[in-house]
Amino acid sequence: MTLHLFSVAFFFFSLHLLFVVVLGSESELGSLIEFKKGIQDDPLGRIHSTWNITSLPDTKSCPVSWTGVSCDPESGSVVSINLNGLGLSGELKFNTLINLKYLQNLSLSGNNFTGRIVPALGSISSLQYLDLSNNKFIGPIPGRITDLWGLNYLNLSMNGFKGGFPGNLRNLQQLKVLDLRKNKLWGDIGGIMSELKNVEFVDLSFNRFHGGLGVGADNVSSIANTLRIMNLSHNVLNGGFFKGDVIGLFRNLEVLDLGDNGITGELPSFGMLPNLKVLRLGSNQLFGMIPEELLESVIPIQELDLSGNGFTGSIHGINSTTLSVLNLSSNSLSGTLPTSLKSCVILDLSRNMISGDISDMQNWEANLEILDLSSNKLSGSLPNLTSQFDRLSTFNIRNNSVTGTLPSLLEISPRLVTLDVSSNQLKGPIPDNFFSSMALTNLNLSGNGFSGAIPLRSSHASELLVLPSYPPMESLDLSGNALTGVLPSDIGNMGRLRLLNLANNHLSGKMPSELSKLGALEYLDLSGNQFKGEIPDKLSLKLNEFNVSYNDLSGPIPENLRNFPKSSFHPGNALLIFPDGVPSSATNSQGQNSARGKHHSSKSSIRVAIIVASVGAAVMIVFVLLAYHRAQLKEFHGRTKFSGQTTGRDVKEGRFQRPSLFNFNSNVQRPPNSSSFSNDHLLTSNSRSLSGQAEFITEIIERTEGGAPSSASMNPNLLDNHPATSGRKSSPGSPLSSSPRFIEVCEQPVRLDVYSPDRLAGELFFLDASLAFTAEELSRAPAEVLGRSSHGTLYKATLDSGHMLTVKWLRVGLVRHKKEFAKEVKKIGSMRHPNIVPLRAYYWGPREQERLLLADYIQGDSLALHLYETTPRRYSPLSFIQRLKVAVDVAQCLLYLHDRGLPHGNLKPTNILLAGPDYDVRLTDYGLHRLMTAAGIAEQILNLGALGYRAPELTTASRPAPSFKADVYALGVILMELLTRRSAGDIISGQSGAVDLTDWVRLCDQEGRGMDCIDRDIAAGEEPSKAMDDLLAISIRCILPVNERPNIKQVYDDLCSISA
Repeated sequence: MTLHLFSVAFFFFSLHLLFVVVLGSESELGSLIEFKKGIQDDPLGRIHSTWNITSLPDTKSCPVSWTGVSCDPESGSVVSINLNGLGLSGELKFNTLINLKYLQNLSLSGNNFTGRIVPALGSISSLQYLDLSNNKFIGPIPGRITDLWGLNYLNLSMNGFKGGFPGNLRNLQQLKVLDLRKNKLWGDIGGIMSELKNVEFVDLSFNRFHGGLGVGADNVSSIANTLRIMNLSHNVLNGGFFKGDVIGLFRNLEVLDLGDNGITGELPSFGMLPNLKVLRLGSNQLFGMIPEELLESVIPIQELDLSGNGFTGSIHGINSTTLSVLNLSSNSLSGTLPTSLKSCVILDLSRNMISGDISDMQNWEANLEILDLSSNKLSGSLPNLTSQFDRLSTFNIRNNSVTGTLPSLLEISPRLVTLDVSSNQLKGPIPDNFFSSMALTNLNLSGNGFSGAIPLRSSHASELLVLPSYPPMESLDLSGNALTGVLPSDIGNMGRLRLLNLANNHLSGKMPSELSKLGALEYLDLSGNQFKGEIPDKLSLKLNEFNVSYNDLSGPIPENLRNFPKSSFHPGNALLIFPDGVPSSATNSQGQNSARGKHHSSKSSIRVAIIVASVGAAVMIVFVLLAYHRAQLKEFHGRTKFSGQTTGRDVKEGRFQRPSLFNFNSNVQRPPNSSSFSNDHLLTSNSRSLSGQAEFITEIIERTEGGAPSSASMNPNLLDNHPATSGRKSSPGSPLSSSPRFIEVCEQPVRLDVYSPDRLAGELFFLDASLAFTAEELSRAPAEVLGRSSHGTLYKATLDSGHMLTVKWLRVGLVRHKKEFAKEVKKIGSMRHPNIVPLRAYYWGPREQERLLLADYIQGDSLALHLYETTPRRYSPLSFIQRLKVAVDVAQCLLYLHDRGLPHGNLKPTNILLAGPDYDVRLTDYGLHRLMTAAGIAEQILNLGALGYRAPELTTASRPAPSFKADVYALGVILMELLTRRSAGDIISGQSGAVDLTDWVRLCDQEGRGMDCIDRDIAAGEEPSKAMDDLLAISIRCILPVNERPNIKQVYDDLCSISA
């Protein structure tokens, strides 16, 4: 009886299982069909052709024939969907997958899917592997994703996910791999690290994660024992590095990448990390000495990147037997070259202060393949290197003081691909074998004293030199030397050449017709030589830079070169003929006489032309006077005490002066006003007609009255329209500069030598190597006036490459002498922080009004506009969370500047830009007082006082100067503006009469009415009032008397502690 009952029970149980499997299979098929509906484009046809019910023998079977679908062999349930790299697109509906109860793997990487992750995905509790990387998913990551307790692989990288990362990561105790790189996620890194457990791989790079690494041992104990690879690079981390007792816990750590953040402080010892192989800490704010164990054999490190920091001291020797890649560039290292390299294959010591004899390198080991010693203080002569350098492919000693001749490097370095010895003091002939190499691709010998002929095989060169059939040379820069002779016709054999720069030598003869064979040529500069004859026809159609000025060329301009500006052909070349039949050099008397003999016109035509021109000029003068009168009336009605300075009230009332384009004219005088500065010359020799100037002035008036910018047909210039010649220095605008290992322009002047009275003379200095252009390119950059301040006029300029710059034209009498200016601007230019707009370069002209500061143009408006914009509004009112984020970011910027001994000195909402959809802070105009005379500093502080941001102690100081505590005061005022949306310059009526903003906020707080100050746009929101109270209290502390006022570190910590 018992056996019979058991048999019956077993029968019904088996029937139940079969019923579940059948229904489950049908339900899973339905889910897959619904999921397929979200796939709109299937370029390979792999899904649409196989995911069909008709391809199955019955609806109860597992769809193993469907592309990317796998099933469990026993239950028949779908356990894996792998559609990686099929180029699929569409908006997926993840909730269609919730019936796949046994799904373990969902891989959709490398497609173009869009849409959002729905919280329902967290209900597929069987999921172990989730890869949605390299798609176009958007929105936040749902908190329910942490319900996937069995998940061991999570990859959401390279998408558009945005927002904070969910909490409760501690639920994912099986997680081994977390990859979220290249999204728009944010969160406190310390909190995330404390949540992770048992993880081996973490990549959160290229996001907006913040916070510091100065966490305690308890915060990292859960992952320290398992973590092998951690990449937090390209975020906004700040504060100090891991403490010594904490970093020592990561004993299994193999790769640590924290590059491109704002991490400060000194490094601890790494001797307790027995498995560390890769350490990347470049582009932070670290300082101090480099820990010795990183260069010894204490740990098995293979790659070390400490570039772009502030490390000091010297490198005596590199004794690690495992270290193969070492990048210590862009620091403040001194001393001599290291005595040994051991196993180093790639060594970059560029942009430091290393001195001594370069011949010390002959004692190094024979492993080097890439060597960059550029922009140091090395001297002596290059040694006759031995076969130990036969592996060398890149050799860069640009911008040093190396002397002597250039040895035949190719004889002992046959693999050399890139050679840059520019901007040194080398001399003698160029070795012949440079042009017979089958490997050398990039050669830069510019800015030296090389002499003799260019050793290409020709009738003027050695007949013994045998050229390869297809020389690999792509970039050849021999500019700024003393080369003589002709340009050999065999130049036409270099068919891969993209750049040829022979400017500023003593070359003569004709431009060889074989130049037309260089079909890949994009850049050709033969200016500053003695070439004669005609320009060869049919030069490369790919040319985008062309310059033959300062030669003696003649004849017509070839048709395919007529789109280049006249500055590509003159000054010089008096007999060149432009398409309209007029010689190009109208200023040259010889050219004018020749033109008269060949192209004369009738006397009647001249009379008609004179009459028409006179009438037109008279009419334009009337227009200019009328426009000037209107401008003066407008200025009179809108002028404040400090004319020319945009105030908070100006912003609220819409009084902006932003013409769409500007013209620097040497012959048209600007009308003076109370804040005028001498810009009557403005670095140009090309005057424009009065009609053009009238249009320009009228446009200013229209924009001031609220009109939209109109497109202009004029060609505005920042400098003159003449080519940038460099004497012995090569042009940093050369295409070679695009190669970071070939051109180094850091602090390298481009001299603009005077060739004629209308020739601009000055120097363009670059403060980093990430951007290079010529003064000529800057001169023809379309520009737009952004505004004026006590410092001068601000413009937006667009380079040929499309890169946009902000150009600050400093007012006459404002800046210090050149030597002091250069020293201080280098200090300011060394500031590198993700929320601070870096200085890129500066221009120093021979005339006092020719002082320019150049920085990146930031797409975004100022905090002043966001706060005080009146109708019609382009922006929604900032939420409290957004305002708090602005406050924290600004305080972080000040903390960074103060840690480096640099007060901002001019902190106000117009110098705080909000960029991108997240309104990320970009701080500008910092440290400019370091460039000013005492009178200029006094005027800046006076303007701050008029606007309401001047600290009280500066009023009574005998020699007022910006200070750290004065910055804190200005920040306090800005915090009040963020809370109240009232301008610092507003006069507010209260119970105690009319008061300014700071007094009004203080009174309200003292009377217990602090919330009455809060802007109603945020006071009625959901944010807790305690957070607003805390922010208000911090703002009041910031404006306390100087001896009671907190420092910026205290303010920053207090702001970060606010919980909103």
